[in-house]
Amino acid sequence: MFANLTWIDGLIVLLYFGAVLSIGFYQSRKSGDSEDFITGSRQMPWLAVLGSLVATEVSAATFLGTPGAGFSENMNYLQMGVGSFLARIFIAFFFIGAFYAAESLTIYDFLAKRFGNQTRYAASAFFIITRLLASAARLMIAATGLSLILGLPFIWCLAAFTIIAIAYTGSGGIRGVIWTDVLQAFVFIGSGLVLIAFIVHSIGWQTIVDIGNAKDRFEIFRFTPEGEGVGSWLNDPKLFYIAVLFGFISTTAAFGTDQDLTQRMLTCKDVKSSRRSVILSGVISIPIAALFLFVGIALFAYYQVNVDPTLPQQVVDGVSTIKADKVFPWFIANELPAGLRGLLLVGVLAAAMSSLDSAMGALSSSALVDLYRPLVPKSAQTIPDIWISRGFVVLFGLILSSVAWALKDASGFLWLSFQIVSVTYGALLGIFLLGLLTKRGSDEGNWIAMLSGALLSATLLTLIKIDIIPLGWTWLIVIGTAWTFCFGYCYKAGVKNTY
Repeated sequence: MFANLTWIDGLIVLLYFGAVLSIGFYQSRKSGDSEDFITGSRQMPWLAVLGSLVATEVSAATFLGTPGAGFSENMNYLQMGVGSFLARIFIAFFFIGAFYAAESLTIYDFLAKRFGNQTRYAASAFFIITRLLASAARLMIAATGLSLILGLPFIWCLAAFTIIAIAYTGSGGIRGVIWTDVLQAFVFIGSGLVLIAFIVHSIGWQTIVDIGNAKDRFEIFRFTPEGEGVGSWLNDPKLFYIAVLFGFISTTAAFGTDQDLTQRMLTCKDVKSSRRSVILSGVISIPIAALFLFVGIALFAYYQVNVDPTLPQQVVDGVSTIKADKVFPWFIANELPAGLRGLLLVGVLAAAMSSLDSAMGALSSSALVDLYRPLVPKSAQTIPDIWISRGFVVLFGLILSSVAWALKDASGFLWLSFQIVSVTYGALLGIFLLGLLTKRGSDEGNWIAMLSGALLSATLLTLIKIDIIPLGWTWLIVIGTAWTFCFGYCYKAGVKNTY
């Protein structure tokens, strides 16, 4: 335990935690009420919001999961970035203006003004379930990485992440989340660059390029499917048009219907600033994804040169193979010298915190605005809202850690979060598109449309997983969106629009 860590590594980690907690507690002095706790009084600088968006989107899934994809696959993942960038432009000009015009604290409050409270409750519940599952998966990834690096039990690492994130999120609110995210974005991007520099120094740039080319690790675009027949053109998730479509739909859902990401976009002083931060985040996200994919390729080349039979293994169909998701943390623990090991450890911590803090903040704000206030009579609301918000932060932090514990044996880190959110994101996106692009929809029909859309997606995912139907899982969010939108559109034409 801690055998590989030196006092330098420990000092780096302590300095990082000290900086994060200091930012959170400093920002707590500015959180005067619940609205400031949720929106930062809409006075956050757009550059800070940009840094927070980048940090939250990268998360532990990118920092630890993307190198696993680079190690075992190639760079096809970048194709999604094309659709993701287009989606941010769409979000900037079709979603953000409407949210600001509605002057809503949460985006589900916007749905209440557009349709009614049944739609608000359904959307908020869908968000809470989706965010708990997806963020718990990210927390599990980070705790797994930290456990491998430190040689500590998984449960200890999980508890440490949860307690620290609860401390600064519960004190500083969205202000604390955004400013700590800015720090964390610099930390894990810097960590990736430093790691590549170390591997280049160890085996040489040309060696990485030669091995990567020989094993097709640098393939980005795939315009023909791997399989044969018409079905292969529909079910290969790495096919260019499917990857771009999935990138567009999933990013539109994430940035337009998920309070976790949308909350910080609503903290800017005006629509123009918010749009600028969203669009530029798309410009930055592609090279960041490329950076961590290249980390995986560099690690692959390193272990081709320095063969290590002790790398983490897994058994698939009776065959033992390297567990690509765990190579990166293994490398940090066993190959890096003192100082660099501490820096990369901080990178893992930053990636985990950037997704955990924002999730708890967003879950807290939605629970307060969309469930507690509408459902609890004002006469019974005797505790100040800001303390209710902080109570929700603690509650959701505990739930997230419990779900992360349940997911601790999962594999395929990069794609796990995408598959989780594909079940409910389609339903959420369908309803938001109905409210933003049409004058139709009804409060009663919307929740039925969302529930049936999610059930359809969940059923299809189950059938895909047990090999009953030959359908690529990337189509689930498209199917869920189309079903929910069409069902809500056709149910009846009742309209509520109070903003």
